Amino acid sequence: MDYSKAIRVARALADMPQRELAQRVSIDASLISMLESGKRKPSLDTLEKIAAALGIPFHLFTLLASEAEDVRNADPKTVQRLAAGLAKLLLTGEEDEDDGGRAGGRKAPDFERQSARRQTEGSQRKTG
Repeated sequence: MDYSKAIRVARALADMPQRELAQRVSIDASLISMLESGKRKPSLDTLEKIAAALGIPFHLFTLLASEAEDVRNADPKTVQRLAAGLAKLLLTGEEDEDDGGRAGGRKAPDFERQSARRQTEGSQRKTG
């Protein structure tokens, strides 16, 4: 997962400066810069707050962070449904009706949290 890419893309689409995102998430603007450049790895809690501040459901935010190897073994129908939901959000600003109630800053379901946690913990072990 490349959460730095997801943050950059989602923030650009929201037309939100780093400083404003940092204020909404209650973190320092320099941390947003480091997260976007990949110099720091975000915690799961920070990722959820960033997604909520940018107005994007966490499952779609995670899809933005996905790379080819992350979805290689995923169910194609699930990936297609998520991609359609992400496209709808990006193109119309409307959330997917079938988002499982995860929009609006609510906590991600356990399977998404576990996947994101594995990614952030694995990255932290590699970097420090």
